[in-house]
Amino acid sequence: MGHRGNLAAEFRSEGRVEFAFLVEEAGFSGPYETANGLLFRRDRLIVEVWYLDGHEPGVSTLVAQVVDGRRSRGAWLDDLYVAGGRGPAQDVPFSAQSRRAALKRVRQHAAALYRLLPQLLGDEGELLLARCRG
Repeated sequence: MGHRGNLAAEFRSEGRVEFAFLVEEAGFSGPYETANGLLFRRDRLIVEVWYLDGHEPGVSTLVAQVVDGRRSRGAWLDDLYVAGGRGPAQDVPFSAQSRRAALKRVRQHAAALYRLLPQLLGDEGELLLARCRG
């Protein structure tokens, strides 16, 4: 159990560093700690980055709109990345069977979101999210 706790702390620490561009460049607030990771908030958008421990450990990133002060159903970063024409889903992998893999996934998810963010914040962001919410 101690090892998992340490990995969760390392995951959050790495996430704060790698996703700092959300706060420093894109006007998000946070990061706020959640049960499984970090949350970043902007006037009409939320980004959640999770480390899911268990039988098949992995890293997931969810992007959701805020409509009338309420969070709407989100879309997974890998789906948004592909739909936005940024690259294949393999650029945003889930599986994190080791500490090293988990921290690498944080960097990969941050890099993918950085590439996709102009679209999400632009005119097509709402449509892209709606298309990927399925």
